[in-house]
Order: sequence, then C-alpha cells, then structure tokens
Amino acid sequence: MSTIPLQMITGFLGSGKTTFLKNYLDEFSGTRKIGIIQNEFSEVNVDSFEIQKKNPDFEILEVNNGSVFCVCLLGSFVESLAAFIDQVQPDEVIMEASGMSDPLSIGQIIQSPKLKQKVYLDHVWCLIDSANFHKIIGFQTRAYHQIRIADTIIINKTDIAEIKNDSMDHLIRKMNPFADVQKSSFARISFESRKQVMKFWPSTEKTENARPDLQSQVIKSNRLITAENLEEFLKSLQEECIRCKGYINLTSGAKLFLQGCFGQFTSQEVEKFVAPTEFVIIGNFAAQTSFQKLFDKFCTI
Repeated sequence: MSTIPLQMITGFLGSGKTTFLKNYLDEFSGTRKIGIIQNEFSEVNVDSFEIQKKNPDFEILEVNNGSVFCVCLLGSFVESLAAFIDQVQPDEVIMEASGMSDPLSIGQIIQSPKLKQKVYLDHVWCLIDSANFHKIIGFQTRAYHQIRIADTIIINKTDIAEIKNDSMDHLIRKMNPFADVQKSSFARISFESRKQVMKFWPSTEKTENARPDLQSQVIKSNRLITAENLEEFLKSLQEECIRCKGYINLTSGAKLFLQGCFGQFTSQEVEKFVAPTEFVIIGNFAAQTSFQKLFDKFCTI
C-alpha cells in the first residue's frame, strides 16, 4: 500500500474544528475512503457519535483522555494508528487535534518506524475563532504554534464577530505569511483545490488515486545556522524535496519563514519569533535519510 496523506485540523477550543470536519466529510462523502482521528480530553467523545450517526461509512479512531502529542501516550498512539491504517486502508487520514494540543510534534510522530512508510503530513488546517481571538491569543504558545504550522488558516465565526478586526488579520499574516487565509461562517469554505487526489508528477498508472510513495520529516533544533550554510543545506534537498516549509533561526539573529517546492525556495524575515527552528519536509527519500542530522551538521560547520 502506498503512503497515504494525513491532514490535521487544529485550532483553539471552540474555534469550529468539528464543524469544519463535518463540512469536509459532507463534501467528499462517497468519493474517497477517509479515516478520522479524534483527539479529545473527555472520556466520552460526543462529536464522534454525531459524525458516525450522520456518516456511518467513515472509520473513526478515537484518542480520549489525553493528547496524542503527550510523550506518555505516543507509543500507544503510534501502535493504534499503524493498526488502524492496516485494517481500514483509507485513501486519506484526517486528525482533529484537541484544542489544547501543541501540534508541532506531529511530524516527529509520523517519522516513527511504524508510521513513516504508511503516512505523510499532507495539509494542516487551522481554525480561528474571530469573535474571541483577542482572548485566545493570551495562550500564546498553543495559539502561535497552531497558526505557524498551518497551510490554510480559516478565520471563522465572522458572522458573530462584533467588529472587523484588521489588526487580527495583520497579526495572523505576519505569524504565517505563506498560509492561505480564508474567512468563513460555520467553518464553510470552498474545497475546490482538494477535489483531486494530490499528484506531483504525471503517473502512468490508470487509477485516479495513483500517487508516489512519500515520506515526511520534521527538523526541530535550537542550533543556529549561517545564511551561507542554510543555502548549502537547501541545495542538498533539491533532488528529494517535493514540498517544505518552516521557520529557521540564523546566526545573524534573523528569523526566516521559508518554504519550497521542487527545489524552488522563497523566504521572508519574520518578527518576534521565539521558538526553535521548525521545518517540515515532504518528499521521496530513502528510509535511512535523516534531514535532522544533516541540518545539525551544517549548523556546526
């Protein structure tokens, strides 16, 4: 079985993640087999009951009483997800993370030996409660990480936001300048770009679901790298990297938001970034490849 895409839905408590998930399932019901992971702190997950009642064909793996991003639960989660994929064999997996989760560890989870040949991190959605953003942003670590790692940011609940918050829009775009930002009510957006199975190059296979075997790796490091060495590191990715994005801390003190596709990289300097280097790489590379070790090597040259 080819590696399958894993999408992640993030957002703080009450931002509309489950509503968004229901909208996604309504859109693609009957067109693809979707595995769902719901991660909640409660013992009984009411949301999963509602989804199964409305969409009995979807398969759900529940993770209750904790966060899958907690070290104490990682082992059991990896085992459960690997078994779930083998048993269900979905076309894609969607994880609805707990509103209190810090999602930056998801790439490292996927790098585990039992998962890296099964799934890769495809897309990250982040829901934002526009009516209460001024309160949520007080939880800076959680909220910042959820916004920074997102591919698509959905500013939700615009129908009940008391005022048009231009400062919120500006802050979000400054925190993640390359994300696609959309505004919505009831977490409704157009899924036009997700209608087709993601293909990176023409396939000779007849099935519409044909796709290359992909892996994803995440680099997390407190080390600093020179601009020159960063350029050399990126050159080493060109043959294997299909898509990458993340934040890089330079020795000059500059902090870069960097993204790339097929060896073409763009970067933008960002302000007030106080986290370690965080960089996600998706590509077709050998199992023994470790971009973490390669990055650390360039940091010490």
